[in-house]
Amino acid sequence: MTIGIHAEADLLAQRTGVEEYLYHLLKQFTSLAKEKQQQIILYYRTNRALDFLESDIFIKKELKWPMLWTQIRLAFECLIYPPDILFVPAQIPPLFSNVKTVITVHGLEFLRYPDKYSLFKRNYLYWGTKIACKKASAIIAVSESTKNDLMHYFDVPENKITVIHHGFSVFSNDIAVKSIFEWPYFIYIGRVETKKNIDGLIKSFTLFKAKTGYAHKLVLAGKRGFGFEKISSIVAKSEYKDDIIFTGYVDEKTKFDLLKHAAALVFPSWYEGFGFPILEAQSTGTAVITSDVSSMGEVSGDGAILINPESYQEISAAMALVVDNLEFKRGLIDKGFLNLKRFSWEKCARETFNVLINA
Repeated sequence: MTIGIHAEADLLAQRTGVEEYLYHLLKQFTSLAKEKQQQIILYYRTNRALDFLESDIFIKKELKWPMLWTQIRLAFECLIYPPDILFVPAQIPPLFSNVKTVITVHGLEFLRYPDKYSLFKRNYLYWGTKIACKKASAIIAVSESTKNDLMHYFDVPENKITVIHHGFSVFSNDIAVKSIFEWPYFIYIGRVETKKNIDGLIKSFTLFKAKTGYAHKLVLAGKRGFGFEKISSIVAKSEYKDDIIFTGYVDEKTKFDLLKHAAALVFPSWYEGFGFPILEAQSTGTAVITSDVSSMGEVSGDGAILINPESYQEISAAMALVVDNLEFKRGLIDKGFLNLKRFSWEKCARETFNVLINA
């Protein structure tokens, strides 16, 4: 059996959610494909060397094309040289191809919060996902929350969906002993955009500072996203603007350095299909404050303070709680470590591979 994989996302130098997902799956697939005697074809537009991709189980196809790569170039390749199954980890496959597909759906936030997307992006995601769900032989949802959304919005039969949780990145042993900052801080990890409720986080932090007078700063670590101009405007108007730090994209080591020494991860997103940063924070022994909506409570288990993302008062109170009550914070961290036992990339990859070979 030959498994084709839309691998463009994995070859990006700066990985975020979907890219991180595929990167870790492919690392695990190296041994799984040998074990099950399967061949894997990786389709991508731009080559980037990754040591584990040198395994002889991978056939790498660099397909040059300037635009609409998935819908034109990859579709053409699958027409001329079709794999037995095409795995698309980013939800939207070649829509007008007859190749058998398995897709992973990471979330439907564009339906829950359409105002957080441009009109073009919203329509592309809606129609692309709708057609993809109808055509796919099997669908992987990254959480029960995402599965329920697929059934609700697109009438996908339940027996077509398999829920497979992500794993999480284990932090490096060479984490800096001391913080890279000289002052205490809260951290947010992820794309800095309005759909992540960064504007609400900034307003909550402002309230926290006004009520407590503590020296804490807020570190926002991630690429700029949709609505960044609005976020910048809110920061500029804040009396605590000098206490709000934008780092831009950070590499893995820096990310875990930042998490390890933070007072807490504050992740008050409006919607997450999964929520990688929750588990990454728990793995470093960092307290987590996150939203009680979509998948975030499902992923965090008991190891987080769950807040209403609409309530600046709740978010700021949770921030004060982890600073003021160290015994409570230690208990939260211990619960976070226990929660991590439910997740691993090895488990995620094995379950995903089984879906692919049985689709």
